[in-house]
Amino acid sequence: MAYDRIFAANFAEGNAASEVGAVSGSGPATNLMENISSALTSTSPSPSMAVSQFEKLPSSTTDPPFDWANNFNVSYFASLFGNPACSQWGSVNHMYFQLANTFFFLSYLAPSGLYGMVYLRSTHLIGCALFALWGWSVICSFDAFLWNVNFVVINFIHICILLYRLRPVKFTKEVEEVYVALFQPLKVSRHQFKKVLSCMKMIRQLKYQEVYAQEKVTKVDSLSLVLSGKLVVSQNFRALHIVFPHQFLDSPEWFGVSTDEYFQVSVTAMEDSRILLWHRDKLKLTIITDSFLQAVFDHILGRDVVKKLMQVNETMAASVNGHLPNSLEEAGEEKPMLIVKKSGDGPGITALINRQLQATDPNAWRLGRIEETDHETPV
Repeated sequence: MAYDRIFAANFAEGNAASEVGAVSGSGPATNLMENISSALTSTSPSPSMAVSQFEKLPSSTTDPPFDWANNFNVSYFASLFGNPACSQWGSVNHMYFQLANTFFFLSYLAPSGLYGMVYLRSTHLIGCALFALWGWSVICSFDAFLWNVNFVVINFIHICILLYRLRPVKFTKEVEEVYVALFQPLKVSRHQFKKVLSCMKMIRQLKYQEVYAQEKVTKVDSLSLVLSGKLVVSQNFRALHIVFPHQFLDSPEWFGVSTDEYFQVSVTAMEDSRILLWHRDKLKLTIITDSFLQAVFDHILGRDVVKKLMQVNETMAASVNGHLPNSLEEAGEEKPMLIVKKSGDGPGITALINRQLQATDPNAWRLGRIEETDHETPV
């Protein structure tokens, strides 16, 4: 750095003394060589001497002070990354590059949830595809093309998995009615209900007067839901209540009764009926890992138990008082009675069936006149 300044100073002095040199035989080159020689042959060079030499230079030839820290950092990072520092901005990149970054920008606006993940993966896939096209056809970089093709494949696989999880879930007509009546009001999704249905054992068809469960004989190894038809529940040949569609046959046994125990009641079909049966233990193992589903089943079955207890209390009160509200006399018209023809039936079954089936709305008597459209509260 010192030599170029000496050279510049002597070159300026040489121009001023060019005419004198022409007469005396000496010129700018001679003066320059003498000054350089004297600088090189200094006996004791030191930083102070270098400063004094710079101070003697004309003010017009001095440069701005050199920023050592800045230039060191630039040179260090330039050597580290193998690229020189940018002296000026280059031209704008190709349209493929701009579109790719546009889709990456849009991907950061993705909402939460499964649909948001589909949106995120889709925008990533398009952005990576544009980057691969840019690397292949514009900058001709095989590694840029290869990396982005891999990203496209990964995002495509994720999109396929997410779309599979979001596929529409359809049920049969009977099961759809159960879902809409019992589970949908409690915010159970179709995928969650399908998880519950995976524990289903079978749909059993019962004929008129066919016995579904016999007292102290049939084991409690299933959870049974009535899809269609009506069944009467009795104990010691005394009717307790009637089970209508979308009610459970064994909801009391769900709580605190193991599969090794037996029914304490008998269940008989009053007409052709269809029963949905779940594997009881399998269902419990499935929902035990999902606290939401476990709470849903406890709520639905607990409410079903309460309804049955109210029916039993109503039946006992009617049999004690000898008066049955909503009977044929109070209805003001004659309607045939449906009687379960089984040996040993006491008057309780006849009276219960007569009272419960004569009302215009067969569900109106349940739970102390509580309507079927109870307002559900999400669990």
